[in-house]
Amino acid sequence: MIFFIISILAGIFTVLAPCILPLLPVVIGASEDGSRGISKRALTVIGSLSVSVVLFTLLLKATTLFISIPQSFWTSFSGLVIVLVGLAIVFPSFWVRIPYVNKVSLLGNRAVGSGYQKKSYKGDMLIGLALGPVFTTCSPTYLFIIATVLPASFIVGFIYLLGFTLGLALSLLLIAYFGQKIVDKITERIQTAGKVKQIFGILIILVGIAVLTGYDKKLETLILDSGYGATIQLEDSLIERFAPRIDDVQEASQEQSPVKASHKTITLAGGCFWCTEAYFQEEEGIIDAVSGYAGGEKSNASYLSVAKGTTKHREAVQITYDPDIISTEKVLDIYWSHIDPTNTEGQFADKGFHYTSAIFYQDEEQEITARDSKKRLEKSGLFNKPIATEILPFSTFFKAEEYHQDYYKKAADHYERYKKGSGRAGFVEETWAKDAAIKFLKSEQTEGVKKETSKKDDYNYTDEEIAEMLKNLDPLAYHVVAEGGTESPFNNAYWDNKADGIYVDKVTGKPLFSSTHKYDSGTGWQSFWRTIDDDSVTMHEDNSLSTTRTEIRSDAGHVGHVFEDGPKEEGGRRFCTNSASLRFVPKEDMAKEGYVEYLYLFGKSV
Repeated sequence: MIFFIISILAGIFTVLAPCILPLLPVVIGASEDGSRGISKRALTVIGSLSVSVVLFTLLLKATTLFISIPQSFWTSFSGLVIVLVGLAIVFPSFWVRIPYVNKVSLLGNRAVGSGYQKKSYKGDMLIGLALGPVFTTCSPTYLFIIATVLPASFIVGFIYLLGFTLGLALSLLLIAYFGQKIVDKITERIQTAGKVKQIFGILIILVGIAVLTGYDKKLETLILDSGYGATIQLEDSLIERFAPRIDDVQEASQEQSPVKASHKTITLAGGCFWCTEAYFQEEEGIIDAVSGYAGGEKSNASYLSVAKGTTKHREAVQITYDPDIISTEKVLDIYWSHIDPTNTEGQFADKGFHYTSAIFYQDEEQEITARDSKKRLEKSGLFNKPIATEILPFSTFFKAEEYHQDYYKKAADHYERYKKGSGRAGFVEETWAKDAAIKFLKSEQTEGVKKETSKKDDYNYTDEEIAEMLKNLDPLAYHVVAEGGTESPFNNAYWDNKADGIYVDKVTGKPLFSSTHKYDSGTGWQSFWRTIDDDSVTMHEDNSLSTTRTEIRSDAGHVGHVFEDGPKEEGGRRFCTNSASLRFVPKEDMAKEGYVEYLYLFGKSV
C-alpha cells in the first residue's frame, strides 16, 4: 500500500521536474485566452501521454520476463535506485547536470514544439505518444517506478504503474484547467522553497534504505499484525474487480486432474490457498495440488462470493497423492506445519470463516488418520491452545480461478511478501523449530509406519560373522571390501545416483552415508562431504601408493578414501567411496527396512 501511495506522489512530482516545466505551457495549452478550462487538445495530449507512459513501462517490464534474474538482485537494484531517486529529488542539480538527461530534454522540447504548431488532433495524439519516454526519462521520480515495477509481479507492478500514471494525469489536468498562471506559480514555488519536494525526496531515500536492509518487509508485517486488512488491500480489491462472477464460473472448474485408481485425494483448508498450495507442490508423492473452495452451502463458488461470506465455502487445496510414496500421515504433517491450528477466526492476518482451517476426508482411512493425527498434535505440547481445526466429510470442491493456480510461481515476489507480511512465514519457522515439533514428527514416523523387518540396533558383528558374510559378496564387491580394491570411475552403481535415501554397508547393513550429504565431485566416484553419523566409519593411514592417503573403513572392510578437497562451506572434506562397498536404500523403503530413525534427514517430506 505504501508503495502505491508513493507511486501516485512520484507521478505528481514528475510534472514538477525542472526539465519538464518549460514543456507544460506548450503541451497543455489549456486555453489561449487565459480563461479556465480544459481544451480538447489538452485532453488528447494528456490521454495519449498517459497511454504512452503505461505502454513504455510495460515494454520494459516485458523484457525482464525473458531474463532469469534472482530476487536478491532485484532487492539490491530496487533499494539502490530508490535511494538515488531520493537524492536526485533533494539535490535537483545532481540530476539536471547528467548529459543524457539534458539531451533527452532538448529533443523533447524540439519535437513537441514543432508538432504542436501543426494544430491537429492526430498531431496532438502523436505528440503525447512520443513524449512518454521523453517525459519520464528526464524526471528522476520515474526511476522509482522502474525500481518497483520491474522486480514485482505483473499485477503488483501494474498497480504501481497505474498509481504513477494517475498522479501524472491529475497533475496535468489541474495545470490544464488553471492554465499558464499555475505553471508560473509552480515554477516560482519550486525555485524558492521546494520544501515539500525535499521532504518527499527524504521519504524516498528512507524507503530505499528500508528495501536494502529488509525493513520494508518488517513494516508490512507490523501493519498487518496491527489489524490493517487481511492482505494488501488495494491489490486484493483490484483482483476482486476482475474476478469472474459466480454465473461466469464454468462447470469444468469441478473437474480434477486425471489420477490412477491407486491415488488418493484429500482436501485441506489452511487459510490463503496460495500458501497451502505452495507448501505441497514440490513434495515427492504429491500428484497435484489445486486451489479452490470447499465445503460450502451453495452450488457454485468464486473468489468474490467466498470472500463476501455468502457461500460458507473455505479457501482450500485439493491434494492428490500417491499413498505408495507418501502416506496420509505425512500429508497431514505437511499441512499442520504451515498453519496455526489453534486460530478460530482465520489464519494469521486473514480473518473470516473462509480462512478457517479444516480437513475434508474422503474415506474411512483418511478420517481415522486425521483424528489420530489431531490427537497426537494436541498431546505434543506444541501449542498452548486447543486445536481448532475441524475434521469434516468431503462434500463439494470448486476449482478457483486460473490466476490463483500456482500463484507462488506466477507472482513470486508478491507471494513472498504476503507470506512474510501476513505473519505465516515467521510463525512456521519459529513453531516448527521447537523440540516438541521434532518429537511430533518423529512420533508419526515411529508409530504411523508399520515395519516389515527390524534391523539390529548396534551392528556389532564378530570377526567370524563378518568373514562368513564376505563370502556371499560378488567378486567385485569382495575385491573392494576384503582386498582394498578400487572400482572404475564413471562405471559403478551409484556415482550418478541422485535419488533420496541412505547408503548402508553392503555386508553389515550399518548406515554410512546419506544422499543429503552427497555432491558431484566430478571424479566418477560417489562423494560425500560427511558421514551419516560420527562413528559410521573409521580412518586409517594408507601407504599402498607412492603417497600417504587416509582410508575409510567400515566394520566389514574397505570403503574408500577421504581427501581435503571437498566443499569448503561444508568442512572441506571429500569422502570418496566405492559403490561396490555400499547398498542404497531409497527413502520410500527406509521405514520397512528398519531405518526409520534416519527419516529425519529428509525433513517433513517423508
